[in-house]
Amino acid sequence: MTEAEACATEIVSLHRVFEAVLGAPADDGTARFEAAFAPGFAMVMPNGRRLDRAEVLAFLRDARGVRGSGFRIAVEDVAVLHEALPLVLMHYIERQWLAGGVETARRAAALFRVEPSGPRWLFVQETWISPPPA
Repeated sequence: MTEAEACATEIVSLHRVFEAVLGAPADDGTARFEAAFAPGFAMVMPNGRRLDRAEVLAFLRDARGVRGSGFRIAVEDVAVLHEALPLVLMHYIERQWLAGGVETARRAAALFRVEPSGPRWLFVQETWISPPPA
């Protein structure tokens, strides 16, 4: 498996955990999230809010189960934007289906550092494609 393929696999894998934790979780995902997000990790949410690693982890802890059992996530259009090992910049689209059939979509760029243990998330920038209704 190439480094870029490992990053693509990690994107899909972590979003499965998001789906489980935000939907009807049996596990809080904390250990998986802490292992995935490198020290110094930051993300920009689709609304423009910037969160550091501690804020993202707290957000995920507090959001456990908030989307309900019908919540689903799909990851599409995963592609490499740039590769300069050990760094890999990836692109993907994340679709979410909320209660009542509401669908949202966001385009994301994610920067990874590939380590011997696997890719670690360094940064994510998300932009709304189709936001939830106001």
